[in-house]
Amino acid sequence: MDEPHAIVETTIQPFHDQSKVSEALVALFPTLSPLDVKIEVFPTTQEEQQWTFDNVDLTNFLDSISKQRILDTALDAMGANLHNDNTIFSLSRQAASAGKVAFVLNDEKTLGGTFEVTLSGNNLAAWIEEATWHQGRVDFPRSLSDEYAMRRSGEVSEWVDPSQPNLTDSD
Repeated sequence: MDEPHAIVETTIQPFHDQSKVSEALVALFPTLSPLDVKIEVFPTTQEEQQWTFDNVDLTNFLDSISKQRILDTALDAMGANLHNDNTIFSLSRQAASAGKVAFVLNDEKTLGGTFEVTLSGNNLAAWIEEATWHQGRVDFPRSLSDEYAMRRSGEVSEWVDPSQPNLTDSD
């Protein structure tokens, strides 16, 4: 299955440290070459900027979500806004600066800004499910928007394995 077309965008405000944003970007997407970073001192004359990167390689991002063991969260977050083989999701720049992936949920404000990732491609839902697959899904299958999906507010959907004893029961 072909990797989808990926675009990464971020808005740089005058008060953001462009070098820090650049470092965070490269931590998640090391094949990108950030734009020229301008170092300014207070008071700044810089205006808001939009950085856009096209045809982004997702290999490091996918490796990171696997290493962090957040594949089910990635499935839910990447598929939450899926429509007609297109999706968009946000990643925390602050987490990225520490080499971590943290999904920012709809309408959530986050310290340090976000990277907006847009994916598009044929059969994108199947690609997301395949890209986030892990061995645990053999026993507990998951799919996009299933009954175990994270709620839009970010709350988890609790579920219990019926084959395991109830740990809250007292004997």
